[in-house]
Parts: sequence; C-alpha cells; structure tokens
Amino acid sequence: MKKFFMKKLYKILINRIYNPFLSTNIKPMPLEIYEDTKCLVIAPHPDDESIGCGGIMKLFPKHFDVISLTHAEDYRAEEMKAAMEFAGINSLKMLTLRDKHVIEGQEEFNKIDVSNYDIIFIPYIFDQHKDHKAVSVLLDRHLQTAPHKQNLQIAYYEVWSTINMPQYYADISSVVEDKKTMINFHKSQILTKDYANKIIGLNSYRGLLKSLEAVEAFSLLDVSGFHKTVLKLVNDI
Repeated sequence: MKKFFMKKLYKILINRIYNPFLSTNIKPMPLEIYEDTKCLVIAPHPDDESIGCGGIMKLFPKHFDVISLTHAEDYRAEEMKAAMEFAGINSLKMLTLRDKHVIEGQEEFNKIDVSNYDIIFIPYIFDQHKDHKAVSVLLDRHLQTAPHKQNLQIAYYEVWSTINMPQYYADISSVVEDKKTMINFHKSQILTKDYANKIIGLNSYRGLLKSLEAVEAFSLLDVSGFHKTVLKLVNDI
C-alpha cells in the first residue's frame, strides 16, 4: 500500500511540476520605451547600473533617472558620476546606505519618490549578492505605502546571476562599445575583474536567441506579482 501511494504521489508531482515547465516556451519580446516612459534604475552599488542596464540607458538616456544606494561619499561616487555623464541620463542621485548592510536602510530608502515612474529597474531578486536581494525587499516594503502609478512595472536586470526565463530584452548591438566604456569608468572595480568583457559576453550569448549581436535581458512584474515574488524569497531564506 505504501509503495502504491508513493508511486501515485510521484505521478502527481511530475504532472504539477515538470509538465508545465516542459510546455513553457517563453519568447522574449523587445522592451518598449515610449516617448513618455519614465524609468528609474536603482543600483545597490556604483557599477551595477552600467553592468545591468548600461545599454538600454545609453539607447534612451533622457528617459532614465539613476539612484545608487551606497558609496555617496567616496571615490566610487566620482566614478559613477563620470559613467552617468557619459551615458547622458536625465539625473543621478546617491544615497548613503552602508555597503553590505543595504537591508538596514529602509528609512532612507523610503525617501525615494517613485510616484512618477512607469518602470523601476532593480537587480534580479535571486542575484547572489545580499545587497542586491535586499533592494527587492526594501522596494516591496516601500510600495506598500508610497504613491505609485497603477501600472508600474518592476524590471529585474542581471549582474551576478542570470535570469532564468527573461520575458523581455533590449537590443544593445549599436551601443556595445559605449556600455563597455560606462563599465570601465568604474576604475576601482575593474582592477581585478574584467567586468566589461565578461558582461558583454553574457549580452552576446543572450543575443543568440534573437540573432542579434548583443541584448540585455529583463524580467518584468507588476506590483502585485512583485510582492508575491518577494514574499517567496523572504519565506525561503
């Protein structure tokens, strides 16, 4: 009887878990930035913005505001200012959260005005860096009370971990060299790691799916879906 029960349970699990997965065929679509689209990139540290979103920012600079959560008072701030000036973005703001302790910065994070944005770009929630994960938690808490557009979307970008099944992409083929330049402005960070060529390698690999030279991959969620995802992350920790 026990053996029969286990076989039946195994079949149920297979049907519920693997069959939907095998039948899923997500075809990434271009991420549209319209004339009136307002975007905010939140970077836990200077350089995350250039690594994850440098291409799309260079394509649509006047649509983007950027906020760095840490390193407002040291040399990394100057590196980021140079990179963002080269990108030509609309605005840059730097907060004073503590590196490696971003999760403790809710009070300062809550001062971010998100009311005017259509898309907020943040690191992938399952990124292998605790400060990057923390951004999802801080933003989710903030959105519980902060005024925001009803159709606000949260876009995950890639830094240390790849997105499993990205639904959207930006063709950055025409600005690949510019993205490299943006990353290389962060001189203190490329002393030991060749971020520019490594991330462009990922962008090039992503481009294979659409027969393009290079793309940045994104996963988008509405606020409700974002909240559910953050709850799952918190419960799994």
